[in-house]
Amino acid sequence: MSEEEKQRYLIVDSTAIIHHFILESKLKEDEFLVIPEMLVKELKSFESKSILTLIETEGKLIEASPSSESLEKIKEISKKTGDFAALSKVDIQVLALALEFPNSIIYSDDNAIQNVSAFMNIEVISQHFKIKSKREYYWKCGVCGTKFSTKVEACVECGSPVKRYFIRK
Repeated sequence: MSEEEKQRYLIVDSTAIIHHFILESKLKEDEFLVIPEMLVKELKSFESKSILTLIETEGKLIEASPSSESLEKIKEISKKTGDFAALSKVDIQVLALALEFPNSIIYSDDNAIQNVSAFMNIEVISQHFKIKSKREYYWKCGVCGTKFSTKVEACVECGSPVKRYFIRK
């Protein structure tokens, strides 16, 4: 087994840092923390920035930006699952980085990240909430019953409000 095959990459979203659960699960010698460069700008608190600094001083932090190809693939998959509207730009980057780093695991409590990861067979570790099954979302008009595969603000047929539903996969 090559050195790269032994290494594991923990791809994290902001909740893993803000709620400290990345610190609670000590990084092993062959594990590295990967964060989207965009996430660093999202963190505001001194405490969150200190956590990143601590991990960086240990030589365990990789800041990366995913390729446009990986970003497009995630957008495509998340539109199929109905999660696209629920994903932030950072969430999409987290998922795209998981495609680019071998042996990666995503740390996230975010439902949409977990669902897209499940469809891509990427392992997810969560601290507080773990989805139990894959979900495929759709939106349905409460008046005429028209279904939509992507989020719409109002029914294009009758103008009534639509509600989000899901099918377990």
